[in-house]
Amino acid sequence: MTLRQIERKYIELQEAIRENDGVECAQLPDVFFPEGDTGSAEYRATVKIAKAVCADCPIRRLCEDYARAANMQGIWGGTTYFERQKYKD
Repeated sequence: MTLRQIERKYIELQEAIRENDGVECAQLPDVFFPEGDTGSAEYRATVKIAKAVCADCPIRRLCEDYARAANMQGIWGGTTYFERQKYKD
């Protein structure tokens, strides 16, 4: 994917966020970038919270698409970095 295509996905995501009067995840940024051992109970609990927030988000797919294209760390669109890598194009 080209830089221009990634930028286009970012712009689409930002427009969708504005059209939806923001998104819930913006209020909990630390939850979407958990730190520590990925096998720890604390890490897994944090991921579970983030995924629950994403589950009802109206722009979930746009978020995941951008994260996949831009190779973003953290939880985007209800998926972890490792989940997105597993199914990378």
